[in-house]
Formats: sequence, C-alpha cells, structure tokens
Amino acid sequence: MAAAMERGASAVIVAAPEQRHITLSWLIRTILTWTFLISFAQYEMQSSVIQFLPMALLALCSLLVLSGRHRGHRLQHLLSGGGLWFAGMLFGEAVSDTSHDTYSILYGLVFLGVFLCARLVLQEIGLANVIRAYSDAGLLVCFIILLSGRGSLFAGQGVRFTGGTRAHPNLVGFILAGFFPMVVWRAMEENRPWRKRAYVALSAATFGLIFLTGSRGSLSAVMLAGGALFLRGVARGWFRKMRVTHLLVIVVLMLLPLALAYLLANHRLEHVTDYITEYLALKTSQRGITSGMSGRTGIWKIAFRLLRNRDRWFFGFGYRAGDRMVGTIDNGYVQLVFESGLIAGGLIFGSMLRVFVLLWKASAPRENNAWTRFYMVLWCLMIVYFFNNISTRYLFSFGSPFSLCVLFMMAASREELVGSQARMHTRKAGPAPRLAPAASLGHSGD
Repeated sequence: MAAAMERGASAVIVAAPEQRHITLSWLIRTILTWTFLISFAQYEMQSSVIQFLPMALLALCSLLVLSGRHRGHRLQHLLSGGGLWFAGMLFGEAVSDTSHDTYSILYGLVFLGVFLCARLVLQEIGLANVIRAYSDAGLLVCFIILLSGRGSLFAGQGVRFTGGTRAHPNLVGFILAGFFPMVVWRAMEENRPWRKRAYVALSAATFGLIFLTGSRGSLSAVMLAGGALFLRGVARGWFRKMRVTHLLVIVVLMLLPLALAYLLANHRLEHVTDYITEYLALKTSQRGITSGMSGRTGIWKIAFRLLRNRDRWFFGFGYRAGDRMVGTIDNGYVQLVFESGLIAGGLIFGSMLRVFVLLWKASAPRENNAWTRFYMVLWCLMIVYFFNNISTRYLFSFGSPFSLCVLFMMAASREELVGSQARMHTRKAGPAPRLAPAASLGHSGD
C-alpha cells in the first residue's frame, strides 16, 4: 500500500502546476524565452552584438545552472545525452582545424559551447520547460509579425510577405513553420475559453502568413506534417472518439456540395487556382517548377563536384566552408555533407533520426492525454524540420529559433526526451499536465 501511494505521489509531482514564486527553473525558462525571441529579432536589427546575444543568454543559463545546488551532479552527467551529436561535432571541429580557416574553427567552438549549455539547461529544467519557453516565444513572434506586417498583408500579389522585417521571406516562412505546431499545441492544451479561441485564431493566422511568405518549402512541410498526423490518427482510430453532433455533419455535407457547385458555376474555382499558382510563382522562370528549385540545384551540383574532385566525401571542408567556396547552399543535407562529410554528417543526422524515432514511439499510446499530445506535436515539428531543410540551410545550425529548439532535442538523453518507462506506464496515477510542468520529466529546479 505504501509503495503504491508513493508511486501515485510521484506521478502527481510530475504533473504539479508551476510554483508561483521565482525559482531557478523559472528564471532559466524566462531567459530561454528571450533567447528564442532574440534569435528571430537578430535578422531585423542587423547588429553583430544582437547576433551573438542569444549565445550569450544561453551561456548565462548555463552559469545559473552551475550556481545551483546540484552543479556537481550536472557536471558529472554532462555527457549523458547527445553523444552522437557531440562525437560528430568533435570530428567536424578536427576537420575545420585542418582547413586553417579561423572563422570555421571559431564557429565549431561556439557550436560545442551551445551543446554544453544545452546539456546543463536540460538537466536543470527538462525538455518540456524548454519547449514551453520556445512556445512562449512562438506566440510572441507570431503576434509581432502579424502586427508589424499588417501593412503589407494587402499589398500587391507580387509582393512576398516578410512580416515587416528585413529578413528574407523564406527565412520568415521557416521560422513561422517552426512556431506553428507550438501555437496549435497551446490552443489544444488551453482550458480558458477566451484564450483557446485566441490561440485558435492565431494558429489560423500563422498558417495564412506562411502561405503569404511564398515559401513553398515551409508551406509544403507544414501540410506534410498535418497529413502525416491525419493518416496516423485514421490508422489508430483516434477520430472515432471525436464528439461531433449529427447536425454539424448534416450541415457540412450540405454546404460543401453547394459551395463547390457555386464555384464551378461562376468560374471561381479557376480563379482560386490561378491565384495560388501566380502567388507561389509556380510557372515563372526564376521560381517556377522548371527553374531547378530557383537555381538551387545548380549550386548543389557545384558542391558535389568539389567534393568529388578533392576527394572530401568522408571529411568535408569544415564548418561554414560552403559559404566561402560555393555560396549559399540552400539544402541542409547537401551543406551537412559538404561541411562535415559523410562520417561526421552521418553521426549528426543519426542524432536527428534518433529524436524522430523516439518521439514516434512516445506518441504511440492510444490514450488521449497531455503527454501523448505533447510528444505528437514534437514529432510533427521534426517532420516540418526534416522536409523544410530540403530547400533551406538550417538543418544543423543555431542561427534561428527553430534550429536552436531542435538542437536542444538532439542534446537530450532518452529519459530527458521522452521520460522514463515508469512514468509512461503510470500516467493514470495522477492528472496529466495541461501545459509543460515546472518539474517536467522527473527534473525540477532549485
């Protein structure tokens, strides 16, 4: 009896609400929110100081962890997670050192520092609090972009939406695609009706903004993740438990044919198709289907030719060598091979696949509780990340909040990422958290 009560109490502790007074965990999570927020703001301010400020804030978080009571334990288990990533980073740094390129060497050292800081933060507050900080920043960024870019929302069709920032539309689309699952997650987990409606509206607006950026990669990645989630739900019978009134079904079945008949009768459906084709520039010579992904494939061929001619397939040329030797390689996978080679790149990509597989398994249970939805959202986030990096170069970098969030997941140990098996099997002992708890996944702040 005592053992059963103890197990139940531990489950309740995991799902306990956040403490109201300031704790080390709360302080670190708040700084992380600003870190993700400034990672986006750096593209607007165009200042070298602002560009390094996110890394400085991340270093501050690690120093706060080392000032806590459990610093000895944190240092002892510093390398208990992210082993593949760390091994790949060390190999890549060795390659960068042989290139004698100062920027490449310093970039690798900063990357190693990001890994160590991420490990300390994860041990202190857990991944769920990191995701909570990322989602807080996502809500702010989506609202800021919607507010600052309201003037360009009704601009001409040829103008791609940038949210009123100086960032490239593809970058804005990439960042919004990374925040979109988080806004949807907050809408699902919110209990207060007025906040839930606000989050739902912001989710719909964010999806619309992704379309207006004209970033076909980001839009396709979000739609692919949604399609994968839908197919998985159908296969597992999740939608059988959805409570839909018969009246709503009848109304939908009546309105859809009527709306489709109206569009066909008035030739409106062709106008919608033409608008999407024109706005996304699917037929233009610069960005059309026959443009070689807007000239990207030509850059990829140059990168592959250099790898072949200099026989650097296994070792690469060092961090950020692609910018100097080829130009902007808008494909995260090609850039990873070009800079890190097949050996280090394989270790790094294997670390990403490990996260994806663990999240797939953790989101498999049929019960519809907060933890299952949490892991499902992260699984969708990884789908967006993998697919979007076919046309972007942020697969392995820390220059955007989306990439930085994925790096945290790569640095997490199995227990930090998906929780212990004991917690997974004792969910019914206590209420599931509606949002990421302060003492998440068995970790608590001081």
